[in-house]
Amino acid sequence: KDFRPSSQTYVVDLAFGTAYLRSSTVLCSLLPAEKSNYTKNLRADDRSRLGRPTDHLAIGTQNLFLVFRLHQILVSRLNTAMKLAHRVGNDRSLCTLVEQMPGLSPKAAARRRYEAYLALLYALLDGGVGGAAEGGKYEDRVRSLLGHGAYELATMDKLIAHIWKNLQSVAQDETMWNLIQLYRRHLDAGSFQPEAFRQEAALLSDHEPMYAFQWCPMQDQDKGVLHFESLGVIAEEEEDEEIDGNEEEEPEKEEQVNKRPRRQ
Repeated sequence: KDFRPSSQTYVVDLAFGTAYLRSSTVLCSLLPAEKSNYTKNLRADDRSRLGRPTDHLAIGTQNLFLVFRLHQILVSRLNTAMKLAHRVGNDRSLCTLVEQMPGLSPKAAARRRYEAYLALLYALLDGGVGGAAEGGKYEDRVRSLLGHGAYELATMDKLIAHIWKNLQSVAQDETMWNLIQLYRRHLDAGSFQPEAFRQEAALLSDHEPMYAFQWCPMQDQDKGVLHFESLGVIAEEEEDEEIDGNEEEEPEKEEQVNKRPRRQ
């Protein structure tokens, strides 16, 4: 809709309201990664490597961790809806409780049932279904489609709202932007060096709790496993190491002073 030069943001009209996007976020995948001599120097002194050259390493904020975790829950609930769509049509005990779809094969009926649920969910997110699930109409409709086992799906609107909120926080977070640039510099270099990555991430973390993410693609498959680990406040670790190093240097200076020859 519009671009605001003063704040470098785009104004986007959506069906449910207005969104604001930073230009750096939109162009993140188009512009080259920001160069850094510090990254080059750390990589040159680091001999650590990931176990597999195809793995990817990233370090991010708590908001990024929450996006991944909530997305996992979203996919799990959608899988639950799909399984229920296939199961309820063959369960005779539910024939009087769920909506029947005569004239369709079991597979086609399950597909129709699942698509009807997705349409219901989209309507809920757009403010439909009697206006944000007014009077429990959304829950009643879900039960008529998928049976009583669909109780997990009653709060899907709240789950998606949490995902959206954390995505906005990630997009607007300067610390996260700097960590993305760090990830892209290692990616462009052709390998990830964990020690150098962590050391620079500590300087960029602004004393926020950090999480490590390692993406491990499966061989000959379009799948992978995402491992994550809470690192805590890693900036303090780097500061402690610097202090310890300075304390070790002081005795050496004292020894040198004591060993100076006396003047004749």
